[in-house]
Amino acid sequence: MRYVVNEEKVVKALCKFPIEIRSAYSVWKSIVLEDGLKGLRMVKGFHFEKLKGSRLGQFSCRLNRGYRVIFQKEKDSFIVVILEVTKHGY
Repeated sequence: MRYVVNEEKVVKALCKFPIEIRSAYSVWKSIVLEDGLKGLRMVKGFHFEKLKGSRLGQFSCRLNRGYRVIFQKEKDSFIVVILEVTKHGY
């Protein structure tokens, strides 16, 4: 069984985001719960990528062109911790 843990700030931020972002996040979360990170890699639209630098060990997926979900997987477990959902600056 897989688990997705939302940080408290993520729950507050999601309430303020547009409905399209909340629905994309729901789809993203259901894929993680059903298929794990392997499922995210199969959906090309999420642009699953490992992060570098100060975010080493974290991952990112696009919810749309402007919003990202930043998360990390706990070692040796099926727990994904959502660190933030943020508007990506270009």
